[in-house]
Amino acid sequence: MTRYLNPPELGDYSAAGLSSGTATDLFVYAAGLALDPTTMRRRVDAASIGDETRICLRNIETLLAEEGLTLRDVVKTTCYLRDESYRGEFIEAYREKLGAGPYPARCSFVLGIASDLRVQIEAIAARNID
Repeated sequence: MTRYLNPPELGDYSAAGLSSGTATDLFVYAAGLALDPTTMRRRVDAASIGDETRICLRNIETLLAEEGLTLRDVVKTTCYLRDESYRGEFIEAYREKLGAGPYPARCSFVLGIASDLRVQIEAIAARNID
């Protein structure tokens, strides 16, 4: 069964046709972005790339927690940066938030991102099913 995750604390993205996450019996797919759903612009507290990265990962944590999972259950991330110059600060905040490792598989891309966002992170977490 598929569940669409839209915790109230992350805001309502339905007007933009978005769901913050999707859960299945085996996996949870989570999108982390520092987007204000009211203005559809970057949140004010995402002042630096590090701040924006931490917000993205906290949002992913919130989605995973709804399903009884944590960042330690993430097996893959896809990370999008608006500019190559953000990579160092992004990696520093990413490692800080995920701890000492091991780290999930990660692909990172530099490309245009919607609105004025500079960072977006997609995560796939696996359930430990016996």
